[in-house]
Amino acid sequence: MSIGFTFTGRVKKPEALIAAAKKLADERYYGLSQWENGLNISLCPLGGVLSVSWKKENGLFSQYSVEGQCVTTPAGPGLHKAAVEALDGLSIQKLAVEDETEYFQHRDFDRMLREHFHPWLSTLVEMCAQKVSEGSYSQMCMCWDLDSYMPEDVPGTVVTPVGRFSARQLKEMAETQGIVAMAERFFLWYHPGKRDALYNRNLALNMLWELCYYAPSSRHEEDASMNRTICDNLEMSAKLDPSLPLPRKAYEEICGLSGQTPALPAGPELEEEFEPGYRKGLVTYSIGPLRLTIPGLYRYEREQWDENSGCDKWWDETSLSPIWRVNGYRMNQGEASFTPVFKDDNDLTEFEIRGGAVQYGWRKLEEDGQTIYQVRAEVITGPSLFVITVTHLEPEERPGIVELIKKITVQTQDVEKQTIQANP
Repeated sequence: MSIGFTFTGRVKKPEALIAAAKKLADERYYGLSQWENGLNISLCPLGGVLSVSWKKENGLFSQYSVEGQCVTTPAGPGLHKAAVEALDGLSIQKLAVEDETEYFQHRDFDRMLREHFHPWLSTLVEMCAQKVSEGSYSQMCMCWDLDSYMPEDVPGTVVTPVGRFSARQLKEMAETQGIVAMAERFFLWYHPGKRDALYNRNLALNMLWELCYYAPSSRHEEDASMNRTICDNLEMSAKLDPSLPLPRKAYEEICGLSGQTPALPAGPELEEEFEPGYRKGLVTYSIGPLRLTIPGLYRYEREQWDENSGCDKWWDETSLSPIWRVNGYRMNQGEASFTPVFKDDNDLTEFEIRGGAVQYGWRKLEEDGQTIYQVRAEVITGPSLFVITVTHLEPEERPGIVELIKKITVQTQDVEKQTIQANP
């Protein structure tokens, strides 16, 4: 369920198209990436990408056929307008556009809002709120990237890239404030033209809710960049529109983490039911069919052991936290089974989960003269085997690690997805 457009056309040489895309990106501060037979123009976050690819036609004097697309939800109608104008600037010949909003043809922004983006949002909100309120699901995700982590389950709520809402709150917002207020809170790029105060605020909200680790800037450059960008966007929003409500408490928290003095002028607070920050709680990652729940504060990195092997790794560098490592294996034939590797581990325990089983134990090790501990687990599901090691320094940390091991699940094909997407 999405809004967007596709297009086809021709160019004599792709070099001219690439040059036009570079000019556009430079003028409007868009991102640009390219490869042998295509390019992406990144107009904004939340999927705001105009994709273009080309292929040489047959014949001695053949041209290049071009095709592409842009999905403009959930980023919003401002993105749709900007993407259409970007397409105008690429000078593609014999351009044919399939735009479900028909904006490419009529260029009436208010009509596009009224006939497409407002109804799309109303339908999505109504659907999510209804399913949660009637008890069909504990929690729903709306327009959430399925390749990302899953936030902690809070019964009766709807997860979005720009915040968590209760089903009751969404219903009240729709009934009392109307569709425009909902759209201004939900869409990243709602207004036409330049990215304005609302854009800056909603971009900061997306980062505060979905991306920020709430870790000191000194921990890692990723944290420093994240904290700095959040503050910059909120300060710019206040400068462009001092009357716009902002998440000022969250801003001051980020200033504290980045070691900077708050600089927002006085203004209204964005009052909401939930405090920003999915990563302040537990989050669930997907590794193939495995679902691993760990603290959202932990950073992910791929730990490479040699040219052909490595593991997925999560940890918090600043707190000497437990270090989680995960490896996955798949049988060529038949079902996976537990290995005998853990047979001498302490307190070896097995339990079944839907679609698989888990065994775990722990051991004490001496490494470079230091005593360390490891909780080790194996998860089997169909032909897949996952090996998990959690290295920690204090024995008192073990019960908390075991509780997270007990939260492990696997995603089987018969498990119904509790997510309403904005993807095609």
